Amino acid sequence: MAHQPTTFYSASAGSGKTYTLARDYLTLLFKSAFHNGYREILAITFTNKAVAEMKQRILENLHELTKPEIPEDLIPIRDHIKAETGLDNAGIINKATKIEQKLLHDYAAFDIVTIDSFNHRILRTFAREVELPDGFEIELDSSRLISKAIHNLLARAGKEKQLTDLLVDFSLSKIDDGKSWDIEYDLHNIAVLILSESHYNYLEQLKEKSIADFLQLRTQLRATIKTAEADLIAKAKKLIDYYTSNGLTQDDFTGKSRGIYGWIQKIATGNIPANGQQKYLEKALTDSIAGTTSTSNQTTIDAVQNDLVDLIQTFQENSGTIALHQNALSSITALSLLNELMHEIDKIKQEEQIVPIYEFNGILSKQIKDQPAPFIYERIGERYRHYFIDEFQDTSKMQWENLMPLIENPLVQLRDDGTKGSLMLVGDAKQSIYRWRGGDADQFLGILGSGQLFLQDKRNETLDTNWRSYDTIIKFNNQLFEHYGSYLNSELYQDLYLNYLHQEPNPKIGGYVQIDFLDSDGNQDLEDDPELNSIYPIHVKRQIDQALASGFGPSEICVLVRKKKQGDEIARYLVRQDMSVVSADSLLVAASPRVQLLVQFMRMCLYPEQQQPRYEFLLHYAILKEKTLLHQFIKENLDKAIDELTKTLLEDADDIYLAFAKAPLFQATEKAAAALGLFEDHDMRLQAFLEHVFEFGTGYDKTASSFLESWGNKQSSLSVPAAEDPSAIQIMTIHKSKGLEFPVVIVPYCDVLLEEMRDATGWMPVAPENYSGFEHLYISLKKECMLYPEPVPLMYSEQLAKAQMDQINTLYVAFTRAKEQLYISCFENQKEKNNYSKVLMEFVEKSNWTLQQQTDFKSANHGNPVRVSKSKETTASILMDDYFVSSRTKRIDIATRKGMLWASDAIQAIDAGTQLHDYLSMIQNVEDLDRVKIAIDLDRSLDDNAGKSLFEKIQQIVNLPKIAQYYLPNVEAINERAILSNTGSTSIPDRLVFEEKHVTVMDYKTGTENTKHITQVNRYADLLSQMDYDIKKKILIYTDDLNIVQWD
Repeated sequence: MAHQPTTFYSASAGSGKTYTLARDYLTLLFKSAFHNGYREILAITFTNKAVAEMKQRILENLHELTKPEIPEDLIPIRDHIKAETGLDNAGIINKATKIEQKLLHDYAAFDIVTIDSFNHRILRTFAREVELPDGFEIELDSSRLISKAIHNLLARAGKEKQLTDLLVDFSLSKIDDGKSWDIEYDLHNIAVLILSESHYNYLEQLKEKSIADFLQLRTQLRATIKTAEADLIAKAKKLIDYYTSNGLTQDDFTGKSRGIYGWIQKIATGNIPANGQQKYLEKALTDSIAGTTSTSNQTTIDAVQNDLVDLIQTFQENSGTIALHQNALSSITALSLLNELMHEIDKIKQEEQIVPIYEFNGILSKQIKDQPAPFIYERIGERYRHYFIDEFQDTSKMQWENLMPLIENPLVQLRDDGTKGSLMLVGDAKQSIYRWRGGDADQFLGILGSGQLFLQDKRNETLDTNWRSYDTIIKFNNQLFEHYGSYLNSELYQDLYLNYLHQEPNPKIGGYVQIDFLDSDGNQDLEDDPELNSIYPIHVKRQIDQALASGFGPSEICVLVRKKKQGDEIARYLVRQDMSVVSADSLLVAASPRVQLLVQFMRMCLYPEQQQPRYEFLLHYAILKEKTLLHQFIKENLDKAIDELTKTLLEDADDIYLAFAKAPLFQATEKAAAALGLFEDHDMRLQAFLEHVFEFGTGYDKTASSFLESWGNKQSSLSVPAAEDPSAIQIMTIHKSKGLEFPVVIVPYCDVLLEEMRDATGWMPVAPENYSGFEHLYISLKKECMLYPEPVPLMYSEQLAKAQMDQINTLYVAFTRAKEQLYISCFENQKEKNNYSKVLMEFVEKSNWTLQQQTDFKSANHGNPVRVSKSKETTASILMDDYFVSSRTKRIDIATRKGMLWASDAIQAIDAGTQLHDYLSMIQNVEDLDRVKIAIDLDRSLDDNAGKSLFEKIQQIVNLPKIAQYYLPNVEAINERAILSNTGSTSIPDRLVFEEKHVTVMDYKTGTENTKHITQVNRYADLLSQMDYDIKKKILIYTDDLNIVQWD
């Protein structure tokens, strides 16, 4: 195949994008003349999860290619490599083995990275050029930075007159709008602009401006408005004076006070109306405005027709100018405060020697665009020859411009061997749903026609088969979004959905789609449930019940919503209906009772004289410790001195209340957690909290009081990864679901306007000499902007087209998550609004689906609701890998095992038990003994005799007659996996053996029999019983004397 440097893959939902990336990456490895070809490849994606998925796929495929027999789904990849390289099967096995060995020993050079981590690498390279401090730290928590800047800004109030006046003006304007005078919330909202790449260059220009400059611009805007209004008022007064002097009244004109005369009179009094394109104005340009009056009066009115036409034309010109400048004027105060806020952030950055992650692209852009590509290459090393960019539709314009100098060089320059580098772009403009953080679908659609030299030799390829969904789902999405595409204003976006949407089905036949149109008065039935704001949660419960009845498990069902608060409402309702739910809130670290108690303890220690922190601590303590007489407990302890209180309630609590004043933050927090007994059960959210405390403690401001202030901003977003729970319905936002798939997807709240465009803004270019040196005006983009002077109507139209694209893309992402069944709900559209509901109803009618009337909704469906796929196995889904953060005082272990350094019999015995336990955890069945033997032989901590004895012991255990049946080749077993309880704690049995819904619990122990061991295994069994498993046997295996204790 001829070499084409650039390959452009258009990969629709479920089309095998990761498979294609892995195939092409592996092909490059095998085409390389060396076994470390991975060193010349840079693959960039946008999330750590995507990085992990891509690395795992490549490593797994590479490992399989080292074997003579490979999985069936890998055969096409091997055939592709053979076609590209000319290697036979033996050659592939040989080279795969050598590549794998090289890669695993050189893993740091396996560069599949996020765009942010790669930018960080380049930024370190250019630190001196961009005048960054040596050893700068990355600030990931933008909310902390902004909060501190706002605090510092408000602290200047009363000391600086201009700033104080601005803050007062801002507060008064909020009061005039009927809002609270407290401006801190609004300053946070304004500061969002700082985080947006689309505003970066404009805000950088403003940094040169002072408050005085903004005040001068405000004066200029007001003067422009006044001049335009004065022109209109003078002309209107002239007409009114003429009419009055000739004895005319409003009764002599068409429409009287509500017609043209009333309009002129308003202008004459300075009450200039907005240009609503009043119909009587257009008519007045050609027709007489005289009403039912005398002939002489008609003649008098018509005598100044030219003056009237002049007024109307001036109004049509000036009204847009007035509205535009009023629009810009309304943001001046906020913009000047934002500029001061940016100066405060710069001070904090310098003081703390940090670089916020949101500035990476902007800093690099300023440096790179002024440098030639060879210079860039010299600085980062002429290393990469091949580039993969995943999710290209989410790449911002600035990110792409930053990458181009690096990519261009290997694509246009020949090596000594006559080869060029390559570029692979993968994306789907229909899944571009991150415009709010810089993603640019237009760039994806237009990049190959840009005329850039290094993109001219290219190959376009469409991955047109959907391997995810059943054919009913695929056909539905093909037809629905082709219909929806006709609503788009942009021809470019229309073309995407009308001509590049269609996906071919895979061999999976079946599936089911249901669209429910709720009665518009359905919300009237909510009076009995004050916690509900809409009927949607009730209807989602119906659809869940329907999916469960079709044979799907709870964990196979996912409810997708646009907004977090919608998911919260549904989750609360389902929980009240005794359904288990995994949602964003249930995964929040701050939702852990242990974390809540620890935070309240920290607060109480910092403010020991205040009763509120002490009350909150006692309340959380009583709840967590399950105190029955809660109020009595609080009353008894509320007035105790803090030293007495901590000695009474906490373990090992000598002066624990002083820990946050004496010890480093993390050490004090960990000590407090141990004293509170929070490590008795494994809580992943507590571990995540301690990790967060540790990370905070490595920053600039490490005090406990600063941490609590930061935690106030962080607690609503810090969460742990979701673990699968076979009994829980999943609820997540559509944006979070991107890249995921579910057997059943439920999408409620499908009533969004197709042209919904909230809080859209833009920067209008202006002549600096006319606007106090400012090059742009910051304005709100709304419908009335179509009547503004150019280029504002064009700006508005472009934003509207992008908003339409956002809406259709969001729905496309939601509907294409479904593998087998899709349930949709919306209110029946009775007002003919252009919203999702209208599109869905038109589609139902166009497709001749039968619309059936139910109790309080109409329903249309297609396909068979009976499940086609096999039921999902749930054994692995209820368990998750263990993770542990030590709470002990020993921070450093030099040796992997203490027995290697100290020859104490006790330590060696413990060490031997640990080794035995570790290797037993590798055994699923007796066939794994050979693998364990190899691992023991490679273990450098074991001499030959110790290794031999250890392996013999393992052989004896798995072949013991009483338990050998649990290690047979056909058993289904899981070792050393954590079980998450409904309280958030985890327990880790050594081995679980499954037979359908029956499970045998096994645990290995050293030493002699102990009742505590029986209690521990019983606890494991209780947790599994709560998951609807039947406990077959409970077994303790004492490895020292090979004693077996088992019970039912």
